Amino acid sequence: MKKQTFDSKPAGPKPWYDPRVRAIFFQVVAIALVFWGGWVLIDNTLSNMESRGISTGFGFLDESAGFGIIMSLVPYDATMSYGRTFWVGLTNTLLVSAMGVVTATILGFIIGVARLSSNWLVAKVSLAYIEVIRNIPLLLQIFFWYFAVLSSLPSPRQSVDVGGAFFLNNRGLYVPEPVTQDALAWCGEAFSRPLQPSLAFVYGPRSANWRPERFSRRSRWAWAFWFWFR
Repeated sequence: MKKQTFDSKPAGPKPWYDPRVRAIFFQVVAIALVFWGGWVLIDNTLSNMESRGISTGFGFLDESAGFGIIMSLVPYDATMSYGRTFWVGLTNTLLVSAMGVVTATILGFIIGVARLSSNWLVAKVSLAYIEVIRNIPLLLQIFFWYFAVLSSLPSPRQSVDVGGAFFLNNRGLYVPEPVTQDALAWCGEAFSRPLQPSLAFVYGPRSANWRPERFSRRSRWAWAFWFWFR
């Protein structure tokens, strides 16, 4: 008589006891809560803006800004639009970033080389600078320079006057802007004219077939007088 066998697999855990099912469930719930919170935030923001008469969109970029910017690489005044203000801010940001990259590269190279110097004082000063600056967060450094240094400076009306040409206040350091005129070209000519005979006397004509033995002392003086009276 044959015995009848049945293939019976052990029953798995309940779905709410399965770690994989619970992980998927909690992930779905978390994503749903994130979307729900975002929708509530956007709906609340739009409702508050509508109740206060604030329009949405980018139409404001064509409106007049009504304020000036101290430094701009592109032409700008207070009557221009917010869109123009955006471009001024973008170009200023790119300028400051480029200056920061170049300055940081040069300063880092100098400090790094000084750290390896055989001079004890130079090496220790460089080490102290590296350890102090590296271990202080950048945001804290910005707060220090803004609140401890710039905020302590006087207002523009009480600027520190340095010789009537330089002014220092909490908005920065103001220096005269060089203006090129015809007088500047004349001054450059006046300063460079006395140097031309000396250069001509020393170097003379540097051509492809020039030979030292062909360029006598008399020729040097001739070239010098030609440069002076030309």
